[in-house]
Amino acid sequence: MKRNSIQDIFQNGFDGVKATTVLPVHCNRAGTAITKCRTGAYGHHIESCEQGCTQQVRYHSCHHRSCPQCNALPRERWLEAQRTRLLDCAHYHIVFTLPAALRRFWRYHKAEVADDIFRAAKEALLRLCRKSLYLGGTPGILAGFHSWSRTLDDHPHLHCLVSAEGITEQGEWVKAKRECFLPGKLLMATFRVLLLRRWLRRNAQGQWHAALGDPACLEVALKRQYAQGWHVQVQPRYRHGRGVAVYLARYLRGGPCHARQVQRDAAGRVLFTPKRGERKAGVRHFTEAGFIERYLAHVPPHRQRMVRGYGVYAGQGRAVALRNASRPVEAPEPRQRSGVAEIPFVRCPHCGEPLQRPSLPWLLPHGPP
Repeated sequence: MKRNSIQDIFQNGFDGVKATTVLPVHCNRAGTAITKCRTGAYGHHIESCEQGCTQQVRYHSCHHRSCPQCNALPRERWLEAQRTRLLDCAHYHIVFTLPAALRRFWRYHKAEVADDIFRAAKEALLRLCRKSLYLGGTPGILAGFHSWSRTLDDHPHLHCLVSAEGITEQGEWVKAKRECFLPGKLLMATFRVLLLRRWLRRNAQGQWHAALGDPACLEVALKRQYAQGWHVQVQPRYRHGRGVAVYLARYLRGGPCHARQVQRDAAGRVLFTPKRGERKAGVRHFTEAGFIERYLAHVPPHRQRMVRGYGVYAGQGRAVALRNASRPVEAPEPRQRSGVAEIPFVRCPHCGEPLQRPSLPWLLPHGPP
């Protein structure tokens, strides 16, 4: 048994999947990008040292957000930007999960379902946080949508990083009144009502796919969910939000799994090893086509933002909040760049001088965004 990269599996089996399956445009685009990444299809440039003793060809990356081999640098850059964006205060990690009975809606309407979950969670958090009993102001919310479980099954859920401090309408800075921040059952019920109202409205307007069933039956099924308990988890208080930001960055780009989790046996089957929390599920076996289809099922629709900021973290909300607050929190000191967020220079093995790259226009991405 040997370890194979995810790109190897796509290069071997993606053409067969395209020939036998009708793929959405964004999935076809992602599969093509992963297959051709760093193969010369998107161009190349030559690096050389000043002494002229070494020259090497560098093939350009695809820069697609679901490509597992060329997104480490964009992830680190995004994380570095978030570290300076987050308030220097305690944060809470809150997870909103879509019930198993409603996950079929996500399979047919990925963009709409993700947007509805974002909006329902945002409205639920802001509605409760603005009550004087809990916070009495608008917090900072950084939300990231994930559509997979650690075993690559369909599991749409939203991770929210919520600041324990916020700003009132009068411009005063306030802190959370309670250690537990928000009551889980009340937050769950509010999120459930807001999301189901949106989906019942969509059903009345005939926006659901016909494969989901008759609108009258869908209305009954959706209304039954009012009596069901949904999974909304409020984690204990974190001293800062950087740890959760690292978690969000891990899945912001690069796809739903890492190459270290994938192996291929002599028979050509793909063996997928879940991460630590799901190892009790055991190794999962896929055909090459089955693994590719499962991987592409979690590719976000084109141009859809999977991480969004609300409240104080919406756009320039942090700067405006700190400027208007009567008792602002001091901004964190600028962090020194670790070098990970910059393209490292490769040195010549003979003279030790760094290899020179061409000018910036030659290094612009030529592949899909």
